[in-house]
Amino acid sequence: MFRKKAARLISDNLGLFPSLAAAYNLSDDPVTWTEQVRFLGGKPFSFKDREYLKDIYRDTCQRMFIVKPRQMEITEFALNWLLYNLDRNPFTVGLYMSDRQDHVSIFSKLRLHSWGIEQSDYLKSKAVKMKEGNIGWQPFTNGAHLWMFSGWGDFEAARSIPVDFAVVDEVQSMNVEALPVLEESMSKSRFKRLRVIGTGSDYEDGWFKKWHTGDQRKWNKESNTWIAGKTENESYAHSYHITQEMASWITPEEIEVKRQKYTPRRFQNEVYGWWHKGARKPLLEAEMRFLFDRTLHLLTPEDVNYTLGDLYMGVDWGGGTKAYTIPWIWQCLDNDIPRFRLVYISKIEERSTEKQAEMIANLIDAYHLKQGVMDAGGGTYQVQRLEEMYPNHMMKCNYTQRPQDPFESIDAENRIVVDRTWVIESIIDLITRPQSDMLHPQGVPRIFIPAADLEKVEWIIDHFTCIEGVTTTMGSGATYVKYEHPEELPDDALHACNYAYLAWLYGKTNKWHWISA
Repeated sequence: MFRKKAARLISDNLGLFPSLAAAYNLSDDPVTWTEQVRFLGGKPFSFKDREYLKDIYRDTCQRMFIVKPRQMEITEFALNWLLYNLDRNPFTVGLYMSDRQDHVSIFSKLRLHSWGIEQSDYLKSKAVKMKEGNIGWQPFTNGAHLWMFSGWGDFEAARSIPVDFAVVDEVQSMNVEALPVLEESMSKSRFKRLRVIGTGSDYEDGWFKKWHTGDQRKWNKESNTWIAGKTENESYAHSYHITQEMASWITPEEIEVKRQKYTPRRFQNEVYGWWHKGARKPLLEAEMRFLFDRTLHLLTPEDVNYTLGDLYMGVDWGGGTKAYTIPWIWQCLDNDIPRFRLVYISKIEERSTEKQAEMIANLIDAYHLKQGVMDAGGGTYQVQRLEEMYPNHMMKCNYTQRPQDPFESIDAENRIVVDRTWVIESIIDLITRPQSDMLHPQGVPRIFIPAADLEKVEWIIDHFTCIEGVTTTMGSGATYVKYEHPEELPDDALHACNYAYLAWLYGKTNKWHWISA
């Protein structure tokens, strides 16, 4: 069927093409070919300041996996790669698939036709003019065809098409396990070239595992080369990792603003294009024990060296046999990294709210805190009493579900409102991303937990490792990760740590501060 259609198309459209094609003297190199053929905004397509793209264009491997953030011109690569291969190989079939039909429509109408064919005399000469409204099929005068479909239904639309060159875009939103359906449609091709593109999502999801079957190439700015993490013999495909740090049009200052403004999850996904380890079981026991320093002790007020940094407190209220009131006091040793040393922590089993308030007040007086934050919802009496005693030094905190505006300070009410996921992921980020340097390849913890008296702190491990990430859908349709924990496992110490972090954050010029990489 395809060959008969191609023959008719060639006979109908070949008239003026040979002289025009010869006049172009097009290169066999895909980078040069793209510069010769493609135009954007009326100007020739350019690879200036985009050296990292050239090897990706020229790579002729059968399987390629690209993980990348938004706006890095990789969908443009997908178009150029398909057009080049279909142009150079008559009577072949290309296929573009994306997660949703509206994305396919944008690719077809905007990128292929408006930005691609209509701006290039050469491509206009090669593309068979189709009826208006067609978005799923573009034949060419050399007998090649480009099909464009949604990957919905486990790539079902690919089953009936014999494919030579295929692109799967936005794969993080598709069933990666179903990719063999598409690969089977390429089984009779002599090319069998597949390009899979997507943004990182949740750590160890299907897309994460698929990318890691490749050779895991990362860009080295010093040598302007891609460095593979695995050898050809160890890998199933070529896999590339692109970040916004590689883009010439995005400044380091803009990236830093994003680091400060975005949640750790969004920054990891949207700027680094990488997977975030914040879903499912975000904290492991080994990661917590890495923070423990067996040479350090918790400190009495007399032992604190206040010249090393200010002290901040977080308080999570409890009063039962499972939920305890936890005061968490730490010292900020470095505001820029930031880095903290736990100074004092305890489980207060006292159930009297009056006595709880008195015990926390004694700690505030003894440790000369810079700032404290306490749970607003768990202890009405204690909160009111401490507000009266320390109106400028003890803020109350309400959790909310508001990722687009995660931190709000309502000074008139001595209150802050914080997105719960936002602050939990800040602590996860602080724990799981130690600061690396030449002398410490394993990294230096950003939280030091004194563990010389192990029994005083070892119990907190369960309070951090019990949480699990559950992805939900908000009313707006956006996905949102909520952190839950089994009822029988308390997480009070984690929330006390959250509040201590917010105490440090409160009053900073930029309240969107995020941990540096």
